Amino acid sequence: MTVQRVTNIAVSTASAGPLRGTIEIDCAGTVAAFEIDEELAHRLCADLERFLTQVPRRTGTARSG
Repeated sequence: MTVQRVTNIAVSTASAGPLRGTIEIDCAGTVAAFEIDEELAHRLCADLERFLTQVPRRTGTARSG
């Protein structure tokens, strides 16, 4: 899988009842659009919250001697 750098994200509301919208992700000059509903939006928020608050992981163990 190739990972691209995201340069912009836009979120718009298509309907308030039931809540639906569109996420547009600009990546390397190409825009991908995804439909999203309220359930998926909550899951995305929870995942992003974990990402933003995670403790940096150490890649090795330091030993004092």
